[in-house]
Amino acid sequence: MTQDFRGDFDELLGRFDSGKPFAFARYNDGEARVLANQPVGCKHEWQYRPNKDLHFRSSLRESLRIQDDSFFYGLPSWDMSPWMHDLVRGLTAARRESLTFAALFANGNHDRFLEEFVPRLRRSNRPTIFMGNARLSRPRLEEALGISDFLPLSGDCIQLWKRRERELLDLLDLKASLSRGAVFLVAGGPLGKILIHALWKVSADNVYLDVGSALDPLLFGRPTRAYHRDPMNRAVIPCWKPEGEAEEATLVMERSQEKEAR
Repeated sequence: MTQDFRGDFDELLGRFDSGKPFAFARYNDGEARVLANQPVGCKHEWQYRPNKDLHFRSSLRESLRIQDDSFFYGLPSWDMSPWMHDLVRGLTAARRESLTFAALFANGNHDRFLEEFVPRLRRSNRPTIFMGNARLSRPRLEEALGISDFLPLSGDCIQLWKRRERELLDLLDLKASLSRGAVFLVAGGPLGKILIHALWKVSADNVYLDVGSALDPLLFGRPTRAYHRDPMNRAVIPCWKPEGEAEEATLVMERSQEKEAR
């Protein structure tokens, strides 16, 4: 990866076309706030409570520790939030060549994702496993994406991990260890990153993609995020941090801790 928004998208497409296994996990603003132990969530979906959900934060932080040339991490864009970019980057163990944008499938690449990646997926003869919202039906997923298996995730993803961590890990072990050359599409919010990390540890012989909300218009038949419906948002090209810029993550976290102490 060269931290070029369009170029990195092309590289990921090329890797998919090559049939070689790889993983891509995306850490955006929600994940950054969890890692900073700040309250965050999506209405009616999930909530992170500072100091009450620390096991989830620990699992999310651990998922950033893989050092493998075939495992890629997406970070918050520097122009969106310098401190989030610095925080997540500082917690990764990966080399720069394994880092790219968390929004790689959104903003200025979203149309390309739907027009270029989805047809590739449908034409592929590889088994495709979808992990995501339990409200989706398997027939809908088969029609839209040509999936071969569906692993539903229900309820608040943070509480789901709290209640069913061992059960989920055992299920991932089963699916990943029996697959070779399969494509796992993961849409599980912050939990999705933890799941991709666990899948890769079981088997590095598959493709694991954190698709997040990028497929929502196709699967739900309606936009769920601003970049789905706003032409100006879909024209945005995120920027990487310029060399020589000062770190901002430490300062922001210190201010957050001071505020909690008051």
